[in-house]
Amino acid sequence: MMDSEVFTPLLEDFMLTPLVSWVKTVIHQTTSDGSKLSEYIALVDGIYLNEIMLEINPMATVQRTNKKVNNDPSLRIQNLSILIGQIKAYYQESLQQLVMMSLPNVLVIGRNPLSEQGLEEVQKLLLLLLGCAVQCERKEEYIERIQTLDFDTKAAIAAHIQEVTHNQEKVVDLQWLEGGELPTEDLDGLTRSLAFHLKRLVDERDTQFETIVDLTQERDFVQLSPLVPGPGMSPGGDSPSMRRTESRQHLSVELADAKAKIRRLRQE
Repeated sequence: MMDSEVFTPLLEDFMLTPLVSWVKTVIHQTTSDGSKLSEYIALVDGIYLNEIMLEINPMATVQRTNKKVNNDPSLRIQNLSILIGQIKAYYQESLQQLVMMSLPNVLVIGRNPLSEQGLEEVQKLLLLLLGCAVQCERKEEYIERIQTLDFDTKAAIAAHIQEVTHNQEKVVDLQWLEGGELPTEDLDGLTRSLAFHLKRLVDERDTQFETIVDLTQERDFVQLSPLVPGPGMSPGGDSPSMRRTESRQHLSVELADAKAKIRRLRQE
């Protein structure tokens, strides 16, 4: 979690972004103190956003969401997981579109919503939700609400709509599968797009596998490392097993430092 002096300006700027302005035209939420922080937490808790998704797709079979999250990460993650599942299913089953962009990370939003990465993941979530709204049966109603916003905000939202409806790196239209042959020029573009997505998916698969290996090693280390001295061994003793434990703990710290450096380098 970031320092409040650093994060507060980022949060306030985020709550003025076009996607948040759009969501506010759909839901008229009331918060206890009316602060930007309260409005943001109401968004990331997933209660209002699930209500929007049910409005977009009233025929969906929806799991019961938690109406009172009370800053519980597990309840927030449950709500967000339900929401993202509904969004993904709506694109694929109702719109015949495949979401190719990486889905919002519910663990980041759920556990660390007050972070820069948390804001980025919520941005992706609102973008995908916007794509559902402007392509559903009630799209005219949602578009009319967008028209009530100021010119710059409307223009930015229009760019977001274009991004999530015509950018093949974000969403791929599957209707061509049932529509016969495509013109050569369209087929060339589609082939390049699919090749790009295939490479990205392979990279993500490999990264996820590395993460699984790292987590498995850390879990095994915790399970195997003795937390207290064994029978017949004084707490201040210097037995070989204790030296091995200290060595493993030292290596664990070095491993954690190395992973942190790798993450920073990747971000740079």
